[in-house]
Amino acid sequence: MTKRKAARSKKIPRPKSRKKGRPLFGPLHPWRLCPIGEHRVRAHERQGTKGVSTHCRKNPSHRDQIYDHEMHRIAEDFFSTLTGPPSSDNLGFKTYENEFDPFIRGWTKYWNEILQPKDPLDPNLIKALIATESSFNPNADTKIKGSGRARGLMQVTEGTRKILTDEEGELGEHLLTLSDNDAYDPNLNIAAGVRWLFHKRKLTSVKLKREATWMEAAFEYKSVLRKPRNAREKTQFPIIKANLENYYKQLKDSEAQ
Repeated sequence: MTKRKAARSKKIPRPKSRKKGRPLFGPLHPWRLCPIGEHRVRAHERQGTKGVSTHCRKNPSHRDQIYDHEMHRIAEDFFSTLTGPPSSDNLGFKTYENEFDPFIRGWTKYWNEILQPKDPLDPNLIKALIATESSFNPNADTKIKGSGRARGLMQVTEGTRKILTDEEGELGEHLLTLSDNDAYDPNLNIAAGVRWLFHKRKLTSVKLKREATWMEAAFEYKSVLRKPRNAREKTQFPIIKANLENYYKQLKDSEAQ
């Protein structure tokens, strides 16, 4: 057995606690290419070379950071061999819906193993969330100005994109860099959306003063967990919640068959 295969079989330890104000991390996921505190970067291409070489570079923040080319490499190397949810059930959309299952499956597994919640996130919920956010259209774009502009399958907003990469921001650790154009890429969008849902659950738990369920976190992701502010929201919020719950139930029922 190779060292890389052996590493994959080991359980990933939980991140270590903070010390002297600096986050200390345990070993990162075995799919990652660089050691703790470093990230993968492209080397300058030289004339006559084939492909693009990469190397590890230390993070000034000492935090875990992941960039686009490493996210693509992870998906290419590992996602095609994974099995399990989400269900391939047809939710009634004309195109796309099962095309993104490997990305949903892979990034849900990745963030579950990095962040290690007591009750793991179900990939079926991510697929149901995508159905309600973009109808499986990777080019979905609200085209509004400012931080509220949302793009891609999981409708990652401009504000969210900046938080995910901000070394001094509210996320704190396990950062993810996503550019404007990256937001339309299904693989990168799902990687970012799943990471953001984990953060939303953390924020929701603080609001509720108890551990939020994943469905409550998804409602918060969609901004429908709060009380409606007007007549339109009072009408729309129950519909939005019901659609998400129904898609999730349909996927779970299909998986159980």
